Amino acid sequence: MAASGDIKYQFEVDLADPNNAHSVLHRLVCEAGAPSMSILEVGCSSGYVGATFAGKGHRVTGIEPDPAAAEAARVVLQEVHCQGIADFLRDAPGGRYDAILFGDVLEHLPDPAETLRRCTPLLAPGGLVAISLPCGTHGSIRAMLLDGRWDYADYGLLDRTHLRFFSRAGVQELFAAAGMQVSRMVALVQPIDTVGREYDMALQPRWISAVEALADDDDVMTFQFVAVARPVAGASTAELLSRNQAVTVEPAIPPPRIPGERSALQRMRVWLLRRLVAGIARRRFRHAG
Repeated sequence: MAASGDIKYQFEVDLADPNNAHSVLHRLVCEAGAPSMSILEVGCSSGYVGATFAGKGHRVTGIEPDPAAAEAARVVLQEVHCQGIADFLRDAPGGRYDAILFGDVLEHLPDPAETLRRCTPLLAPGGLVAISLPCGTHGSIRAMLLDGRWDYADYGLLDRTHLRFFSRAGVQELFAAAGMQVSRMVALVQPIDTVGREYDMALQPRWISAVEALADDDDVMTFQFVAVARPVAGASTAELLSRNQAVTVEPAIPPPRIPGERSALQRMRVWLLRRLVAGIARRRFRHAG
């Protein structure tokens, strides 16, 4: 839950939560990195994520443009720069960081691939980049679109400060465009109705049910992606994309069951709905080339 006061993005981090972006990012970085790392956290806010690394002996440098958040971060991080990433990159020394973190940051930037590319020289040999990104194809957004709406909010998937939206393929393409190969990718899951209630999306039950019944992909409940990648010299974008697409996306937890899905009657209704829609589509496009 977001904290009140002058700092917009501030959360409690429960490292034991297997389905939380902050805890999963922490785990993946610690598993992939060295015992004692120099870490750069971009958009560190009050330092609540970086503090989980600093508490384990890692040295964390934060970048945060908001003065109030940067001041709070200085209490828990070893070094904090109150500026944006573009300004920081102009003067930053190269080859310094074992890990660079972008926790729910890249979606706020106009050109996230270019930002990742410009961060590559800052990495020490073998260094990694870790990100978390909201999933723009979550079923709550689909249900809202079926209602003819796209309503921005202060928080959540449709945070009004988001400039970019990513699907699973979009995350894979983002890293490839930045010259990076994904080594781990985790999907965090949340039911459609849970997200709708938590972020006051005013979703209609009939559209939630329609999305749940008709969706054929794996990301109807994917709320966020967390991924780790490293730069690869000499590989083309197409080669990197192929490698990134080959990485298995791990579910953070088993997808929650939809209420009623075990019912034989409900399964029959879903089957009939799919048959009905398929029939309508065949009729609608019978003369299509």
